[in-house]
Amino acid sequence: MLLISTYQDLLTEIEIYENRLDDLYREDYALRSIEYNRIDLDVYVERKHKLNNEAAIIQAILDDKRETQRQILEKLNQLEGLEYKIAYKRFIEGKTLNEIAGELGYSYQYMKEVSAKIYQESTDKAK
Repeated sequence: MLLISTYQDLLTEIEIYENRLDDLYREDYALRSIEYNRIDLDVYVERKHKLNNEAAIIQAILDDKRETQRQILEKLNQLEGLEYKIAYKRFIEGKTLNEIAGELGYSYQYMKEVSAKIYQESTDKAK
């Protein structure tokens, strides 16, 4: 299902951006630890400026992706009972309907019907 891969892709993207931001902070730290007499001041200032700009851009992207993640989880929390359990296991944990049916003690067919209902309700609300 597209929603599952989309949410998992979002989490992967967040992790990648977090790693890149950490890398920029480490590079900034390394740049600051260089003695000024070992590097040309113009080169230092230019690199520092590029690091700060890239870090600001990546932080803004991260903030946006985390907000998207928060909104997805908020929508899931609006579901109740069995619908919530199924949606959470499908979209967050990435489990198949067969796995969910086994865990919750329902038939695969019933899980399929409830999952279709959840999907239909979510697309109706989006319109």
